[in-house]
Amino acid sequence: MKTADTVLVVDDTPANLSVLVQCLGDAGLRVMVAEDGLDALEQAARTRPDLILLDVMMPGIDGFETCRRLKTQPATADTPVIFMTALADTAEKLQGFAVGAVDYITKPVQHDEAIARVRTHLELRRLRRDLDAQLALTQSFMRIAAHDLRNPLCLILMTGELARRSGDDAAAVGGYLQDIHSSAQQMRHIIDTFLQLRKPGEAAGPCERIELATIARAVAGQFKQIAARKTIELTVADASGPLLARADPTFVYQALTNYVSNALKFTPSPGTVTVRLLARSLSVRAEVQDSGPGVPAAERGRLFAEFAQLSPRPTAGEESHGVGLSVVKQLVESQGGRVGADFPEKGGSVFWFELPAAGGM
Repeated sequence: MKTADTVLVVDDTPANLSVLVQCLGDAGLRVMVAEDGLDALEQAARTRPDLILLDVMMPGIDGFETCRRLKTQPATADTPVIFMTALADTAEKLQGFAVGAVDYITKPVQHDEAIARVRTHLELRRLRRDLDAQLALTQSFMRIAAHDLRNPLCLILMTGELARRSGDDAAAVGGYLQDIHSSAQQMRHIIDTFLQLRKPGEAAGPCERIELATIARAVAGQFKQIAARKTIELTVADASGPLLARADPTFVYQALTNYVSNALKFTPSPGTVTVRLLARSLSVRAEVQDSGPGVPAAERGRLFAEFAQLSPRPTAGEESHGVGLSVVKQLVESQGGRVGADFPEKGGSVFWFELPAAGGM
């Protein structure tokens, strides 16, 4: 059930308050009252109303000063303020707009007009918040897309160079072309996903039943050339049986790609990176274990934060922007899963995520 919008009415005349409380309440709004500016500031900061009806002429701090202070506080800066004023002077009305008011109502208040103006500005506030949320979502998705397109693009460039050096070895060139094709497909999947601009978890249809081993092998195949160049043994440990999860396969592929890419970046040569798949009672788990330096205990709390720059650095001059792990967190949590990392005493790192199990075929 939708919660009623809350309006804070600020007026030092009890009769005015009583009438407005009745009028707004009959319109289905939740109403709070304050009789002076200081009380209004305290209540607004504590309860965060959706809109404030503010009398101009009050003892102590007047409506203009009250509004100015409301707009300087983060908790109330975006709360729409409508002045109630008996002043007919245009300069006074302009002063109200200058300190942050969005509208004004002339006293004596006409109830139908008051309700109409209140509803209009409540709706405008909702629309503004929806727009802000959509812009934030778009920016977040574009950061993820820009980050995740780098891996397949780099693989295409590297594999293309290897193909160029292969000369007349048709079999090698054919293999490299297949790798390029796979990387290009992954880029297309990423672009298609984010062009839809759907919220994480809001798939176009129901999440698919996916087999994690198939995705793990595809990811390992994508990175085989990078692993070979760094003399890193990249393997997928065989699972005891089919591990089925219910999730968006593109999101899962991207999440595992980020884990494997990070492991290869931070593992010195020679080394090992192992993708391991495990069954839990209600979930399935994917782990990426490396033989790298691990992460200092003091920095582990920032692992999945966006743009976190930690002390371990890539071992072969690769770029690292501190975005990959935060991408994994967003993608996996959007599918009802969770992420984490363990650091064995013998060294290295184990980055993992779990997804809801899908059961048998």
